[in-house]
Amino acid sequence: MILTITPNPCVDKTVFIDALQPGAKIRSPRYTCIAGGKGCNVSRAIKAMGDDTVAMPFVGGHTGRHVVDMLEQQDGLRCAPVWVQDMTRTITTVLEEPVHRQTALFEPGSRVTPEECGKALELVEQLLPETDLITMNGSAPDTTLDNFYHDVVQLAHVADVKTIVDAYGVIFERALKALPYMVKPNVEEAEQLLRRSITNRTEQWDAVDWFHSKGIPLVVLSLGAEGALVSFEDTQFHIQPPAIKEVNPVGSGDALVAGFALGITQGMDLESTARQAIAMGAANAMSWDIGAFTKAEVDALLPQVQIFPR
Repeated sequence: MILTITPNPCVDKTVFIDALQPGAKIRSPRYTCIAGGKGCNVSRAIKAMGDDTVAMPFVGGHTGRHVVDMLEQQDGLRCAPVWVQDMTRTITTVLEEPVHRQTALFEPGSRVTPEECGKALELVEQLLPETDLITMNGSAPDTTLDNFYHDVVQLAHVADVKTIVDAYGVIFERALKALPYMVKPNVEEAEQLLRRSITNRTEQWDAVDWFHSKGIPLVVLSLGAEGALVSFEDTQFHIQPPAIKEVNPVGSGDALVAGFALGITQGMDLESTARQAIAMGAANAMSWDIGAFTKAEVDALLPQVQIFPR
């Protein structure tokens, strides 16, 4: 089982309209609503590929209940929620369909108390015996959680469970000190951490090497539509996705994480794992709904994935 942790989930609503007119009352003919948050997206992608996953979001209030209901009833996922006092946020995206322009409104994340953080770590410990790998996904909504990923990685080390961290900010920087098995920053997140600009391929590979210097075995630097740089021991390559008609790239990085999680737990070699992960990211971007792709769609894209050695 792959456990995904999402400290900052949301009710993720998209409203479809013709044109956004500030100050006007605009009626929408339709909307969609899913359980948002990076770990929730990872779990959906894992399920799409037919594997076992448990989603662990931090949730509160009636919006938190809505997130759990959507994960369990709408997505068919097993959910192990961490209940907090503060209400879960809602993110509302307004999509102007004729020009395919998105405007997203982000509410602040929930506050988390030290007691709630402690309960979350206890829940991780309870789930560890059935867990093959843990992914930690996204930012911390509260500074109380700044050490949370670090502590989860340490618990996982004791249980000999591999971990993947896909985050940014203080919670990511501190997690590195516990030595997760894999990290998946994008260029902007790497720039923030290294405190320098990354403008070309040489600097991108230098960033990958920096993560290795901190003791991280597997480094995947996401390049968005250009794919990713992948590095493990003496194997390093740039993996490039196939050309697709992009509909919605949101969640493709999470599908990439899901692909690596699956490859690692299934004992696949690095190249096959990366090919699967990049194909999953591409398949996700081909439809509006996040994680709504099929394994058949991923398999069809695999032959079109390209790999270029460093």
